[in-house]
Amino acid sequence: MGIVDLDGARVIPSLRVGCEGEAYCAACPDCPGGRRGVLEVLVGRTKSTCRFETAVVDERAFAPASWNERYGFGLVRRGVLVRQRVDAEGFATAIDAAGPGCLFWIDRGGAELGYAATDLIVCLCPRASLDDALERHTEIGRDLLRLQREANLRVERLTEARGAPTVRARVARLLRVLSETLSPPRTRTRLPSGLQQRDMSKLLGVRHETFCRALKKLETAGAIQRSPDGIAILDPSLLG
Repeated sequence: MGIVDLDGARVIPSLRVGCEGEAYCAACPDCPGGRRGVLEVLVGRTKSTCRFETAVVDERAFAPASWNERYGFGLVRRGVLVRQRVDAEGFATAIDAAGPGCLFWIDRGGAELGYAATDLIVCLCPRASLDDALERHTEIGRDLLRLQREANLRVERLTEARGAPTVRARVARLLRVLSETLSPPRTRTRLPSGLQQRDMSKLLGVRHETFCRALKKLETAGAIQRSPDGIAILDPSLLG
C-alpha cells in the first residue's frame, strides 16, 4: 500500500515485522503503544486490529486543523511535535515539545495544535474508537492517565525552566528537560538536529539571538556540544 493524503498530512500503512523486546508485539516495530506496554486494546497485535490511523507531517508543516474533529488524541511515533496555545488575538505560544512515545490530546473545535519541528509520524486515535474503548475497557483509562501524568509533568518542567532567574539558567534547564522527557522513558544524550535553536527559544519565550548566546556559554563551559547532528549533552550536572 502507498501513502494516502489525509487533509494535508500523509497516512502510511503499518508493516508487520518482528518486535522482540517490546512490552507486547504490535504490528509496527516502532509502535509507541507496544514499545511502552500501553493501550493494547486500541493497538492490537496486527494491522487489522489496530484502531489508530498513522499520519505523516512534513518538517515545519502545521498539523491539519481537520484532526480536531476526527481524533481524540495522538501518540508521537517519530519526530518532534511542538505544541502551541493560541490566544484570543491569534498569538501562538509554544508550550510543549512531544517526542516519540509522548501523548498529545486533540480538542474538538480547539485552536491550532502545533507544528512538526522534524519530519513527524503520529498515531491518531479516532474519537469513536476512544469512546468505545473507554466504555468497555477500564485499563484504557489507566493507561491514558499514566501518559497524561507524563505530559503534565513535561509541561510543568518546561514552565519551571521559563521561570529560571537568568537566560543561561533557562536555556540550561530547558536542555535538561528536553533530554529527559522528549522520548520517555529513556533519557537522550543528544537532542535531534531537526529541533532547531529557534524552536527551543520559542519554548522559553526568549529572542533567538539571546538563546544562541546562552547556548554558546554552556558549550564553552563543557555542558553541551553543538554539531550538525544536534546538541549533545556532555555533562547534565552543569544544566541545573
